[in-house]
Amino acid sequence: MCATDNANRSNDKQTNTALILLGSNIDSEKNITKALSYIQELGKIGNQTDFIYTKPLQYEDQPDFLNGALLLQTCLSFDELYSELKQIELDMGRLRSKNKNAPRIIDLDVITFNGSIADEKDIVQLPFLYDFVKQLQPEIFKWR
Repeated sequence: MCATDNANRSNDKQTNTALILLGSNIDSEKNITKALSYIQELGKIGNQTDFIYTKPLQYEDQPDFLNGALLLQTCLSFDELYSELKQIELDMGRLRSKNKNAPRIIDLDVITFNGSIADEKDIVQLPFLYDFVKQLQPEIFKWR
């Protein structure tokens, strides 16, 4: 897969597996669909969870979030993938504010990368996220 030679991928890179979390609570269905079209440019999308509506945390005076997760096979490193996802957020019009729980057009996060959890506190704080990881990469929690 990583033998292609284009702007983001060079010939000698390994194939990496990332679990990506997608979330939106502004025109959610449209923005999730748009984000998926951007993400497919970063690699090969594999298994996906169902997308579910969840209540906002802390700042509750806002619409529910539509959340889901997918596995992505990519030639990008963790840092490259993270940067690309943040660029997609910007391209889609996401504005970051001091309120990290504010409404958002799109939120894209790397949850696991090559079987390692990127930020365990996210999984602890968001029960649905634990379920997504368990569904897509059950081997990660075999020790628990």
